[in-house]
Amino acid sequence: TMRVVGLVSSPRKGGNSELAVKEMMNCLPADWEKVMLRLNELNIQDCNACYKCVPAGAKCPIKDDLDLIIRNIKHSDKVIIAFPAYIFTAPGPVKTIMDRLISITSDHRTFPKSDCVMVLPYGMAGWDGMIKEDAIVLANKLHLNLLDARPILATLPGDSVQGENLEIIRGLAKMLEEGRNDIPVPGPDAADSPLTCPHCSSTAMKIYPDGRLRCSVCGGTASLSAGDGGFSVNADAEDHPGYFTEQSLDEHIDYLTEKKNLFIQNVRSIKELQAGYEEPDRWIHPEN
Repeated sequence: TMRVVGLVSSPRKGGNSELAVKEMMNCLPADWEKVMLRLNELNIQDCNACYKCVPAGAKCPIKDDLDLIIRNIKHSDKVIIAFPAYIFTAPGPVKTIMDRLISITSDHRTFPKSDCVMVLPYGMAGWDGMIKEDAIVLANKLHLNLLDARPILATLPGDSVQGENLEIIRGLAKMLEEGRNDIPVPGPDAADSPLTCPHCSSTAMKIYPDGRLRCSVCGGTASLSAGDGGFSVNADAEDHPGYFTEQSLDEHIDYLTEKKNLFIQNVRSIKELQAGYEEPDRWIHPEN
């Protein structure tokens, strides 16, 4: 049987993120195994930048609930993730997890690349910010096959499962069930939609004076051109290194390993340099 895990990051129980995941679960076949994790209830510690998780095969020394998340993803055929936009970006628990995912970069070949859809409620029209971009990064760092990451305007609890949002949720559930991202799901008209990266669908693209584009999320390149119907983004297939390709993931770990070894070789001189900045002590310490 198929297994689907839903990851919810929201301090509000019964909020839009939770209801969206539960509605999607209800739409999936009844014989599927369905489990959920509330990320806010897990013990996820900050990355301490020790780099003990590199080179390949090494594990993060921090013992907390990150392994619970990873195990459930590895043992699930489908993944649903939902979290709200907080000040235009993902909430704190999601960011903390993202920082820690460097520890599984070298393990990317051990993941089944499970299909994933994401629902991203935000509370005020036009204030979705970078929530979709955070979602794309999270899904790729978890080595998931992201079918769609959909911001939805949902302010009051329950808004995510009413009206057009309910149609969106059910459309995403169908997409997840069939493992296809070509299933029509309600959304804004093309004229009201921002231009997106042709490689990962991010809207965060750097625009250069000659019309070249580089996606800040996946590293894909493209060109901007104008026509009768307005501007369009054209993929540059010859120059798409991609931050999430297997080659790039391996190169990232090799680079970090090289820098880690360089630090070990120069640790004495680095500590001498640091010692020169220890005084004067200007730190403000919290009162007990």
